[in-house]
Amino acid sequence: MTHVRYVVLIVASMLLSHAVAAQEAAGVGTAQLRYTVAFYNVEDLFDTSDDPNTADEDMLPLSDRGWNEERYRAKLRSLARVIADMGGENGFPVLIGVAEVENRAVLEALAAEPAIASAGYAVCHADSPDVRGIDVAFLYRAGLFRLEGFRSVKAECGYPPTRDFAVVEGRIGDDRFCVVAVHWPSRRGGGRSEAQRCACAGQVRRMADSVRRADPSVKVIVMGDMNDGPRDRSVARDLGARRRVGGDTTGFYNPFASKRRAGRGSYRYDGRWNMLDQIVVSPNLVRSGDACGGLCLCRIGDGRALGEVFRRDWMLRRGSPFATYRGSDYEGGVSDHLPVYVVLGRW
Repeated sequence: MTHVRYVVLIVASMLLSHAVAAQEAAGVGTAQLRYTVAFYNVEDLFDTSDDPNTADEDMLPLSDRGWNEERYRAKLRSLARVIADMGGENGFPVLIGVAEVENRAVLEALAAEPAIASAGYAVCHADSPDVRGIDVAFLYRAGLFRLEGFRSVKAECGYPPTRDFAVVEGRIGDDRFCVVAVHWPSRRGGGRSEAQRCACAGQVRRMADSVRRADPSVKVIVMGDMNDGPRDRSVARDLGARRRVGGDTTGFYNPFASKRRAGRGSYRYDGRWNMLDQIVVSPNLVRSGDACGGLCLCRIGDGRALGEVFRRDWMLRRGSPFATYRGSDYEGGVSDHLPVYVVLGRW
């Protein structure tokens, strides 16, 4: 009888270990040790219905682009595949900032895709004044990122109006976060558009400074398609995001500055890579000495990088991001941008 009880205990222990391992793989409960945080410009994620309040005529079935339900569904499947692959061994990303989405409904449709439905993504979205109707928003895993607030902030950069900033506040474990997602004005327009991007960057910096004054322990992340590189004035000067932290506790650390110096990029134009998509973090997310106090940036994979551009061969075509459209021509790819991500963990 003793032998039987011994065998039963062993089997029960094995089953419990298997259950815990399954929870860890799914990112459930407190077992999760690493969290992927990402940003993705998904390139014109529109539904097929006309919105009378925006200039969405190019993304309708009778337009020159011929945007239809079949193409829309194919794009959703491709985007879900990217998200499912991006987390890797860390599970689905806990928080994803997204740009170029038409409305809340397209994000809810994306979250319901079979490849990522088990992640249980919730949506934070608000319409912004962009003429075409494209917005910045978030997908987040409600079981891991405990949302405490969401707001949409008007970009104070003059005319023409650009996308609002999306801001979420919440907690991962005991760590409090404030995350700002942006899509600053495009590079078309020369000096005028550069001035707009600098104005946006300065506004975001002032927002971050205000949050940090109220709570010095809060961990701030700014992510987005900034339409400027790490060395451009808007990012390096006005936002204050640098390649090294040094003794500055008020600015931001930009892990994508080193990636750009190494020739990597998230967007390719005229045969050249540009690092337009970036994630920058407050210094209290960067390890200093033996610890950084809670969650902080982790090295990704076997390398030394603290930030990475996610790319797979199927996401590229002729060496560039495999776009959904090139002008009016349907290419059938996932996006003309590659997503960027960081990994948070405890040391």
